[in-house]
Amino acid sequence: MPPLPESVLVVRLGAIGDVTNALVFAEALREHAPRTRIGWVVHPLALPLVEGHPALDRVHLWRRERSLRALPSLVRELRAERYELVVDLQRIAKSALLARLCGAPRSLGYDRGRSKEGSWLLHRERIPAGDPHAHMVEQYLEFARHLGIPDPGVRHRFPPDPRAEAWAEARVAEWGGAPIVLAIGASKPKNRWPAERFGRLARSLAPAGWPLVLAGGPGDREAGGLALAQAGEEVHDLVGRTDLHQLIALLGRARLVVSADSGPMHLAAAQERPVVALFGPADPRRTGPWEKDGGCGHRVIHGGNGDSTMDSIPVEEVERAVLDLLDRKPRSGTPPPPY
Repeated sequence: MPPLPESVLVVRLGAIGDVTNALVFAEALREHAPRTRIGWVVHPLALPLVEGHPALDRVHLWRRERSLRALPSLVRELRAERYELVVDLQRIAKSALLARLCGAPRSLGYDRGRSKEGSWLLHRERIPAGDPHAHMVEQYLEFARHLGIPDPGVRHRFPPDPRAEAWAEARVAEWGGAPIVLAIGASKPKNRWPAERFGRLARSLAPAGWPLVLAGGPGDREAGGLALAQAGEEVHDLVGRTDLHQLIALLGRARLVVSADSGPMHLAAAQERPVVALFGPADPRRTGPWEKDGGCGHRVIHGGNGDSTMDSIPVEEVERAVLDLLDRKPRSGTPPPPY
């Protein structure tokens, strides 16, 4: 096996959950090759996950709203860095094209069976064929093993943000304890659980006395209103009121998180917070909440296979899963974040 390269570029543009999981590759590379210079190409949405990350030396931003117009200047920027190896963790034509254009003499991508849009054709080197149903964290670590890291560990860290940490600490103190966070959003409409059911879930959990928080992005405000109409006055509304750093800090202090297949689900799991994950058409074996050796006891409630299966998940089943997980956790104190 050749020695690890002195400089590596990672291409994993988005979304939040994908970049969160893919960071384990950079962490494994940094741990085993501390002198290797590691760069990352990302879209603006996931920029806060990589900018200032302790495992990365350089971040390259590709603005998707002017993707083609920005490509020539981005390629010049990448070539100026003289990366020895580019690793395409995204496996689509766009990421493979960027990997091909960046000037690195080695470009590494997925095997043909797991590639999309013919992206495997643009790579000079590919990892061996593997299980397409394996969790994406495991699939990303296959790249580390291919590069000669025999036993890469799973480590999740996020860029430090003391202001966000202080904000989250103050909210937990204000609420009187670690909250149950209900993350109502999902980038794909078919992955969304009906907002009204989040509200009914909050109303049913309120008598237990746990602080309840509704979280989501700016685009979830309408759904948040529908949920709040069902929940009553027992819920703290943070929908559209946090930036990504604040959301990470809040999820890291949660007693438990209820989420669809979305970025917040992965952010919570990466910080070893227990998750009740609601799945419809996606495969939770690949994109469910990651855990090692059943440490958090995440629960996955799978509606089945189809585009409207989220509607088949009843509030009562989610409530039972939440209460069962809460019964396993102490009601006082909050474990420190794992970073």
